[in-house]
Amino acid sequence: MITQYRSVPGDEVPVVLSRDGTHGPVVHGLSAAATMRGIEAGARVVDVQAIHPDLHVEPADLEGDEALIQRLVHWARRWCPWTARDQDHGLLLDVTGCTHLFDGEAAMLRDIRSRFALQGLTARCAMAPTPGAAQALARFGSGAQICGAEDVSAALAPLPVAALRLDT
Repeated sequence: MITQYRSVPGDEVPVVLSRDGTHGPVVHGLSAAATMRGIEAGARVVDVQAIHPDLHVEPADLEGDEALIQRLVHWARRWCPWTARDQDHGLLLDVTGCTHLFDGEAAMLRDIRSRFALQGLTARCAMAPTPGAAQALARFGSGAQICGAEDVSAALAPLPVAALRLDT
């Protein structure tokens, strides 16, 4: 029996998950350090490695990711009865009428983030009057933001154009 010992690279090392692409492996997922270096999903791994020789590459587990997100959709019903998958790796919860059960919106967000952390996951959360605003704030905002109806314009204004969810 062969045992393999591995160490986790430091936070400064760019890490990507790869999947098969048309012309070889492509970047599927990436760490914050990889994002800071300008690496993008869909780039060919060999091209990225040529620019960043310290790149750490691991194979993506697409089936495992799918199973996890489906389990999380059901698990998230602890906060509200309506939960759904949001794009590839997000959750959408309609917490209308449920926040008072957790002593308000801020307490609910703290509970969500702490329970995800207990599972070893980082949750970027936002509450807003519309699903689009909540998604934009969760993905491109501070990661723990509450936005009232009167604050939507001010909250969305500093976000990048990518937050608009428009294709090219």
